[in-house]
Amino acid sequence: MSRTSRMQRKAIDLIADHNEHAALIVMRAAERISDDVLRQQLFKVIHRLNQDASELRLLRESLPVEMPRQA
Repeated sequence: MSRTSRMQRKAIDLIADHNEHAALIVMRAAERISDDVLRQQLFKVIHRLNQDASELRLLRESLPVEMPRQA
């Protein structure tokens, strides 16, 4: 696998991890809010963050694996 491919995969993984971490933080905040409308909006944001993380991981898996070049 080339250096570029590894860097792309690591970047995608990092972004997916950040989305999931952000979703957890927003979930904790949403649980403390008494405004039902705002809570539902936050739950939609949480769902979207998790969905995006899943789609990024699928994208990562679909990247072609490049064979190392030989001199």
